Amino acid sequence: MTSQEVRVRIAPSPTGNLHVGTARTALFNWLFAKRYNGKFVLRIEDTDLERSENKYVQNIYDSLKSIGLNWDEGPDIGGEYAPYKQSERNEVYVKYVQKLLDSGHAYYCYCSQEELEAEKLEAQKEKRDFIYSGRCKKLSPQDAEKFSTEGKQPVIRFSMPSRFLTFKDLVKGEIEFDTSLTSDFVIMKSNGTPTYNFAVVVDDIEMKISHIIRGEDHISNTPRQIILYEALGAKVPEFAHLGMILAPDRSKLSKRHGATAVSEFIEQGYLPEAFVNFLALLGWSPADEQEIKPLNEIAGQFSLDRVSSAPAIFEFDKLNWMNGMYIRNLPLEEITQRSLKYIEKYDLSVYTEEQLMKIVDAVRNNLTKLSEISDAVIYFFGEDVQIDEETRENILKTPESQQVLQEFSELAKNFDYKDTEKINEQLGEFRKQMKPLKPKQVMWAVRTALTGRTHGADIAVVISLLGRDRILKRVQNAITANV
Repeated sequence: MTSQEVRVRIAPSPTGNLHVGTARTALFNWLFAKRYNGKFVLRIEDTDLERSENKYVQNIYDSLKSIGLNWDEGPDIGGEYAPYKQSERNEVYVKYVQKLLDSGHAYYCYCSQEELEAEKLEAQKEKRDFIYSGRCKKLSPQDAEKFSTEGKQPVIRFSMPSRFLTFKDLVKGEIEFDTSLTSDFVIMKSNGTPTYNFAVVVDDIEMKISHIIRGEDHISNTPRQIILYEALGAKVPEFAHLGMILAPDRSKLSKRHGATAVSEFIEQGYLPEAFVNFLALLGWSPADEQEIKPLNEIAGQFSLDRVSSAPAIFEFDKLNWMNGMYIRNLPLEEITQRSLKYIEKYDLSVYTEEQLMKIVDAVRNNLTKLSEISDAVIYFFGEDVQIDEETRENILKTPESQQVLQEFSELAKNFDYKDTEKINEQLGEFRKQMKPLKPKQVMWAVRTALTGRTHGADIAVVISLLGRDRILKRVQNAITANV
């Protein structure tokens, strides 16, 4: 590692909710900063004024915080290099543009869209890539004044030198570009708005960013940016480009595969701890091969030399597995509190806090997302239970089930409802009494009558929590409904 202070940044555009790809990039920057006692900076790239919205800025804040990624400097908390929104930094960009104009690295371009299109068509006819001719670079002061008098608004272009440029990427290794294949590019639009490649370099210089960790889709921007750094006499930061995140079918991850925004995943019931743990494994692997670990432990082990240059596959099955593990292993009181938002539609007042914890504990082993608890606990609430017609026909209406329920209704009058161990013992005796029926036949009938399902929470816990009156009522309903 370099001896310089580590300063990294994430600079999302507020044109939509925070995407998981951007969140993964933010996470790797955050981990790198924590690993080397550096600073993690949040910058908002909102120069696209038509598409940028404050609600998306808020979503960026909320999403990063929800997965534990707090920043050291940013628009909401300030910092030594404020402001941290590009829309508030125009004076800075104007100063740097003038510096490039004065040094001869940039020039005014008055070419119209029609003239540029004509150059593109010519390139197509000659079957070559379009590279702007650079004719405005040789524009005389008289012609420039004439265009200005005519009301033409120029863009400002950077004069791209022709050379072979090589840089060492901390993930991809050595990368080489032939800059002669790159046009003189626009750094300031005619309306005075800076372009991405220019603004990002200026901001990173001003904010003393030491390492740029970002997606590999930005590799093609790197030569322009490196040459801008050099033209401005600034130290070039180190670059690390991460492999893209792909869907299981190896296509670009999109809404057709499911959720793509961090806030969507959290709303669906993915625990932030599980989700950020999963994100960390999208391209990075721990040396100890232990996949489930808290964020602070991941930060202590993180290094770019264990980041793969290959694309990472967003495996929903693995995310579900990991989330289920976290649901099962978090302290019961905590997971109960987090579950309340998904079950508040039920009348929770019928249970004590301790009983609610028992309900959550009884169903959490089968959950992959916390939102699933809403359906998993439904039979604990209300006097009666819903049983679909197919289940009723195939299970409850058989003579064997009816016999089981008749006998069970007598047993239910004598349960010790406060003792689940005792209930289990009584159920064990009951299964023996019902021979030659198989235990499975016996318990399916009982469980279906009480819960409307053949699988679910420990039946002794269900019986204990439902209590004598509701048990007897549900069993009686299951019997009389078949008469």
